[in-house]
Amino acid sequence: MNIRIIIEKKNKFKPHKMYDPNSDDIIDAEKEEEHSDAGEDGYIHIDPEILRDILKDEGGAAGIDPFVDSEDIDADEEEIRDALDAMDDVGEHEEGDYVLADEEQIITIMVKEAVRFVLEKRKKKKKKKKKGNKICPKGIAWAKRTFDTYPSAYANLAASKYCKDPNYAKGSKKKK
Repeated sequence: MNIRIIIEKKNKFKPHKMYDPNSDDIIDAEKEEEHSDAGEDGYIHIDPEILRDILKDEGGAAGIDPFVDSEDIDADEEEIRDALDAMDDVGEHEEGDYVLADEEQIITIMVKEAVRFVLEKRKKKKKKKKKGNKICPKGIAWAKRTFDTYPSAYANLAASKYCKDPNYAKGSKKKK
């Protein structure tokens, strides 16, 4: 009996719309596979414009009750919370209210993310540069004294050899 109920539930997939919470993109999930793919991509079942409209009607901030009580939303509280969490322009206040960000706040968030991204790239570049210099200070000083042009590829090669063997290029005296 339980097996038949599970099979019936599995076969009762109904095509429906899925919404990107951060753009105007809407997908018609005709098959269960399309539904799964859209869910993995972050699409939600509730139209984000309806959620934004409710927040605007409430003055830009609201608890969960206006969403649950809305006739335009056919979802349970958990699904509504998940949808609100997925939206970049909606944040949750420490007291539990959901707050709609205005355009200035959204631009500020985008700029902060861009700056953070650039700074992370710079840190990675600096780490790579530190690995490259393997010539000791004494080798550099020796190469500057010995060669007319420093830095040069030839002088750097000689300096690195000097670092490995301080007797490099001092010449060997033969005994007679």
